[in-house]
Amino acid sequence: MVKTGLRADQTMTMLKLYHIFYPWIDLLWIPFSLWIGERGKRFLTVGFILACVVLLRLQIELMGSLGLNYGFFGFMKMGVYERGLVTYGIFIAFFLVMAHFSKGGDKNVHMAASITILIMSFCVSSLIMVL
Repeated sequence: MVKTGLRADQTMTMLKLYHIFYPWIDLLWIPFSLWIGERGKRFLTVGFILACVVLLRLQIELMGSLGLNYGFFGFMKMGVYERGLVTYGIFIAFFLVMAHFSKGGDKNVHMAASITILIMSFCVSSLIMVL
C-alpha cells in the first residue's frame, strides 16, 4: 500500500474531484486560447477547440459502442480516451502556436486553417484510435 500522507476523507475527496474533472480536462485549452488568440479571432479559436472536444467525444462513443475500448488491434495499452486527448492536444497546441504567430492575418484564412487542421486531427486521431 502506498502512503500518500492524506487522510481517508481527503483521499475520497481527491478521487471525487478526479472523476468530475478528468473527463473534461481538454476544456482547459479554452482559457489558454482566449489569452493567446487575437482579438477578432478568439471566437474562431474557441470554436475550433470546442469542435475538437465534440469530435473526441463522438469518436469515443463510436469506439465504445463497437466494444473497442483499446482499439481494433490493441497495439497500445492506453485507452481510446487517453489516445484522443493526446492527439487532439497536440493538434490544438499546434493550432494555437500558428494562431499566435499569424497575428494580423485575414479571418477567412484563420477559419480555413482551423477547418483544415480540424479535419487533419480527426483523421489522425481516428487512425491512432484504431491501433
